[in-house]
Amino acid sequence: MLNIKYCIFLVLISLGTSKISYAFQDVNIRETQEQLNKMISTIDHNRDKNKNIKGSPYINDVFQVVKFKRFGDKSFTGRYDANLGEMQIMRENDTIALNNTENFEVTFILSDKIYKTHSYVDNNGITKRGFLVVLNETHSLAVLKEEVIRFYEEKPSTNGYDKAKPAEYRRTKDIYYYRQGEHVSVLPQKRKDFIKLFPEHSKDLEVFIKKNKINFKQEDDLITLFQYLETL
Repeated sequence: MLNIKYCIFLVLISLGTSKISYAFQDVNIRETQEQLNKMISTIDHNRDKNKNIKGSPYINDVFQVVKFKRFGDKSFTGRYDANLGEMQIMRENDTIALNNTENFEVTFILSDKIYKTHSYVDNNGITKRGFLVVLNETHSLAVLKEEVIRFYEEKPSTNGYDKAKPAEYRRTKDIYYYRQGEHVSVLPQKRKDFIKLFPEHSKDLEVFIKKNKINFKQEDDLITLFQYLETL
């Protein structure tokens, strides 16, 4: 009889512990959702209604598993809209776009691709803020990439002989940036301009760039170059 009472007691404790555990999980989920709600911006759902548009505004149409540095091991599903510069996160009942004025570090688990929000100066000297891909990074130095997809309006036939062109999303050349400290600017595309950024290492860089035939338009070469810079 005592054994039966003891077993019932253990079962009740187990059930109580499970309820407490689930309660804590629910609280954690709610807290995460509340934090996300504070970080979202509006998504224009109407842009997907025109099925005649060629191409896609997304780097990958499929939502993939992502993790946020600030949320630890919690997993989400996301995709990047390179036309609007939006990081979209799918939730249970809706899809949100992260507010890029916040500081985010988002990792796509499958590809180990990292996006971080930065304030940066573009080719026209205009200061912007958005998501950049991290190619190589240390505390003081980084090489980054902006992925761009542009939207081109539909072009109707003008005289009945030339073909009409449908509206389309088209991937354009990636734009590379470098970060020194907290300052992010467009990466020079010419060797002499790049070397001027690091006058104290100009001779070493000149030799390394020539020896390794560094192409400033090739991503792998830029990663190699910045990895070398870390050793100087």
